[in-house]
Amino acid sequence: MSKMRYVLTFPFMSSPVISIVTATYNRSNILGFTIRSVLNQTFQEWELIVVGDCCTDDTESVVNGFQDSRITFINLKENFGEQSGPNNVGLKQAKGDFIAFLNHDDLWFPDHLAYSLNFLQSSGADLALAAGFIDHGEEKSYFYLSGVVSKKYGYHPSRIFVPASNWLFKRSLIQDVGFWRPARELHLVPSHDWLKRAFEAGKRIEPTRHFTVIALPSSSRKNSYKDRMSQDSQRCFEQLRDNPHFREQLAVKYLYNCFEESYYDEKTYYWRFFTKKIKTAFIKLGLNTIEFYMKRNYRKGGLVASYRQKRGLN
Repeated sequence: MSKMRYVLTFPFMSSPVISIVTATYNRSNILGFTIRSVLNQTFQEWELIVVGDCCTDDTESVVNGFQDSRITFINLKENFGEQSGPNNVGLKQAKGDFIAFLNHDDLWFPDHLAYSLNFLQSSGADLALAAGFIDHGEEKSYFYLSGVVSKKYGYHPSRIFVPASNWLFKRSLIQDVGFWRPARELHLVPSHDWLKRAFEAGKRIEPTRHFTVIALPSSSRKNSYKDRMSQDSQRCFEQLRDNPHFREQLAVKYLYNCFEESYYDEKTYYWRFFTKKIKTAFIKLGLNTIEFYMKRNYRKGGLVASYRQKRGLN
């Protein structure tokens, strides 16, 4: 792990229930929206640990500007290059009984923590997967929704990828599953690898079936870091803040798109039909189709490297 320096915003006054970890790198212009979506949560017994991956912009000033004793900023002395390193630093600092991750380009609806925590405690699950919307900006994608898990089959790492911003889990999982592994050692992205390991450790992973997350992936926006894109984050945050019907409107928009492409676009329909059959066969053989695809198409760390290039990072 890289050497790091600690910059504590304010001393923490009480023990939090949920520790939120946000890894960031030189996106101060969107990080503020992400932090505000935490401040606007109906559940307020949290701490937010923002870990900069050797940030060189004004990220520290942005975080300190909120003047909230529940928010801590740590800036790594050396750049790790992707979120697994910063996330592990955040996990080691966490005090809460429950852990959530929030990617620095994602947003939460105000009821995300309250709903996920209530679901986790009432269901007896070890880890809750919230449902979410994915905004790809101008880029076309077949994946508009996240955290939507089959009631028949349940969660399986071969069937679905769920971003870390959708998770809420018991802190005790860290002891059993371990910390995040770096991308350079993996064909999978580190978040999917961690969730796969939790599944293989026999942890109970359950979906909330409630949409509380908006992802705005930088990997869908060419030169998003280089050009410091922020307009989509600002637009979504303002809708979250001002539009009480925003969730319903997104649900109508994306569910319609998914239904249209999945059932009325013949190419997509048949592709999905055959890939589901293939996935089922792979699962019966104990194989992971997502990992199999990554091994065929990328070297270890290759997918994350391709994302860095698209984002405009060296």
